[in-house]
Amino acid sequence: MNRSAFLLIVAVVSCETVAAQSHSERAAAAEQAGNYEMAIRELRDAVLELPADGQLRTALGVAFFHEGYLADAIGEFRTAIQIQPDDLDARSNLAVIWMNLGDVESALPEIERMVASDPNDLASRSSLGLCYLQTGRWDSAAREYTALLKADPSNPELLYNLAVAQKHRQDDEGARDLLRKSLEIKPDFPAAEFELGETYWQAGMLDEAIGQLQLLVRTHTDFSPAYFPLAEAQRQKGDLDGALATVQAVLRLGPNPSAYQQLAILEKQKGDVDGAAKAFHEAEQLRNKFKLQQAAQLATAAAKRLMQAHDLPGAVRKLEFALSVDAGLAETHFQLGLALKEQHNESRARQEFQKAFELDARLKPPHEP
Repeated sequence: MNRSAFLLIVAVVSCETVAAQSHSERAAAAEQAGNYEMAIRELRDAVLELPADGQLRTALGVAFFHEGYLADAIGEFRTAIQIQPDDLDARSNLAVIWMNLGDVESALPEIERMVASDPNDLASRSSLGLCYLQTGRWDSAAREYTALLKADPSNPELLYNLAVAQKHRQDDEGARDLLRKSLEIKPDFPAAEFELGETYWQAGMLDEAIGQLQLLVRTHTDFSPAYFPLAEAQRQKGDLDGALATVQAVLRLGPNPSAYQQLAILEKQKGDVDGAAKAFHEAEQLRNKFKLQQAAQLATAAAKRLMQAHDLPGAVRKLEFALSVDAGLAETHFQLGLALKEQHNESRARQEFQKAFELDARLKPPHEP
């Protein structure tokens, strides 16, 4: 390459950098004023000038995220990570989106990478512990929360989360001790109250379980999980009328196959054969409906794993199967939109994003340029 050609390339690159910087400055001013739509337009123009700039991609992803354009934000954060795999800002923001959408499996590798880069980042380690809990990795969760409690021993949420891990590791007494400590610090903590009551019931401590769970449902009437062990503890104590009242209370919150199953058992014990048969029938109908929903959810989860393995055709097939079983799953439409977008099938992707938005207003369709 001769010198004049080289200088021309340098001049073009410099012009692109200056133009991108100008757009970035205007985007920053727009963000400070709360005008994220203007920021998106400016950052898009900046990215057109410097498409391989990971920081610009991350900034554009943040602007999309603030305006609720999650599909666009995910795309920008993924591109930023491809450009710069150690971009922790992009990984952090991507993890936040996945967590908000309930997609813990997708968030987990991003958070693990963040913790590996900075083991002293307590916020990331807390998020990692939560991911481990929600994916049933009990030993890993216990390790993270034990470490976190050394730095913050009076944190009721950390005590509670470690208790949940210990309970699933079969350390019921250790779990109860942690839950009692958590409730001493934060008495109005329904999740901890429930876990403590349930561990009492599972240990055969029926009076303690009934007392704990009755207190919970009196103060938090809509905390439906508490009614089930309460009704069973009452039944085991021989208080059929009390158990029946508890089951009827949870059914007032909405149809539930487990509640109808418990109702059927109680009606049968009380000698009401017709009432028991009717409740068994309701339980079976709801259970069949939930089986279809579960099949669709499992197919969606399998599709997400295929997407992580870059098997887009396989992911699309799984997602289409899930929607053939239950077309009302917003997350499945959204994931199908993401997969189709990666396949550059923009028209179909947009249709799926629109369906997801109609089912869940958090899932905005992609931003129009």
